[in-house]
Amino acid sequence: MSCRTYDIGGTLVTVNHGPTMREVKRESQGEKWCFRCRKRRDFLFIVTAPIEPDWYGPTASIRCAHCNLQDGDLFPGREREWE
Repeated sequence: MSCRTYDIGGTLVTVNHGPTMREVKRESQGEKWCFRCRKRRDFLFIVTAPIEPDWYGPTASIRCAHCNLQDGDLFPGREREWE
């Protein structure tokens, strides 16, 4: 992780940024309804992992290939849980 300090109106603010992530896997999940696009779109299963060793492990998500909305195939208010 890295920290950056910003000067906001004369006040110094330090922000801790998470690790830099890179994509390690991408595969199609087929066509599903996207609740943002309001159309059937291709969805992608994407796995990202930190570039350098870190406390964070790989992160998985399912995103619309058109608008990039995470979990856009789920009805609004629902979220996917990973084991």
